[in-house]
Amino acid sequence: MHGVEVRTAGWVRAEAEVETVEVRLGYDPADPFAVRVDISGPARQSTWVFGRDLLADGLRSMTPIGDGCVRVQATSVLTEISHVAESGDTVLLRLPWWNTREFVRLSQAQVPRGHESCDVDAWVAALTSPREP
Repeated sequence: MHGVEVRTAGWVRAEAEVETVEVRLGYDPADPFAVRVDISGPARQSTWVFGRDLLADGLRSMTPIGDGCVRVQATSVLTEISHVAESGDTVLLRLPWWNTREFVRLSQAQVPRGHESCDVDAWVAALTSPREP
């Protein structure tokens, strides 16, 4: 089964800076509970990984939802994802709502919500296997 990828433009606000960035939303059925957001811009390269359900639920919420370092909410035309970095700084990513919605729809077409499964034994084996330097 192939993954889902949606590319879009977005805006990042960190402290007083605003930057236009390229964003790749990625979903891999081998990691069915997570989404990956790759952000590329002149001043930043970063990747955020968080729960697919958080993104899907955030698209229906006009107030921020989520616990921990990622929160998601919808506005009339944008999806806002805030991420608290290890430094404690908050970065706000704004994306077109319809692109984010299409990404969630495509990921749920591949693996419907509630039908995710994870091979825990294979996951633990991959984590504990010796790696070559």
